Amino acid sequence: MLLNPLVLILIASVLALGTVYLLTGSKKQATSESEQGSSGTTTDSFQANIKKRVEKNAKNDRLRARLVQAGFYGRQASVWLSVTKVLSLLIPFAVALAVTYFTTIPIKTTGAVAAFTGVFGIIGPSFVLDNLKKKRQQCIRRAIPDALDILGICLEAGVSLPASLARVAQELATAHPELALELAIVDRETRMGRGVGDSMRSFADRFDLEELRSMSTVIIQAERYGSSLADALEVFAASMRQKRMYAAETLAQQAVAKILIPTVICILPALFVVTMGPAVIMIIRGLADQ
Repeated sequence: MLLNPLVLILIASVLALGTVYLLTGSKKQATSESEQGSSGTTTDSFQANIKKRVEKNAKNDRLRARLVQAGFYGRQASVWLSVTKVLSLLIPFAVALAVTYFTTIPIKTTGAVAAFTGVFGIIGPSFVLDNLKKKRQQCIRRAIPDALDILGICLEAGVSLPASLARVAQELATAHPELALELAIVDRETRMGRGVGDSMRSFADRFDLEELRSMSTVIIQAERYGSSLADALEVFAASMRQKRMYAAETLAQQAVAKILIPTVICILPALFVVTMGPAVIMIIRGLADQ
């Protein structure tokens, strides 16, 4: 009885160490590779080491981008994600050991449940990040028309673009706090000397929205060619409203097909029972009397 829990602990430890190694990498190997590259090894091995580092950095950048798009802006977000995955793998095995020790449930059953839960804990955070990203995108899509209206009014009144963005952030702090926070970040970046178009492009990358990328392109082109930004944003706002109208029409057309399924499954059977039920009862009674 004691051997099986020990074996399960050993398996859980090996899986945890493997997960930590895959998520964080081996620092010693990276150090040795850098020493080999600097000590005059062959050109092929040095290029291979550089390629591995570039691929690793690209992978870390993609993970960092996913976390930012989900709303986790902290520098240690990737570390906490790794810790969450490791704990999601270890805790089910610990619970399985406890259940097996204090009850009569066999270790095979609890181990299988723990393994399934651990695998779900490894892949589950990715689905959570995608869900958070979609929710943030929906919030920003709903807030963009209001922001464009206020921004156009401020620009037509002669206010500069950075001041207009700051004003929009103040006005929408209650109705759309997510957008207000992002515009406050844009305002801080512009105060530090970055261009408004570049700041808006970073804003679009943080949400992975094509609408924001188009808006940043409009601002960059207006700044580069000296055209009227108020007129450009007015045209962009009109195109955005037209796209929203097309999206609403698409959803309305899809609603007809979606309503058809519950209608056929739920309403039609009840209608058949109400209309055909009395006739079936009369037929049964007639056959019984004969």
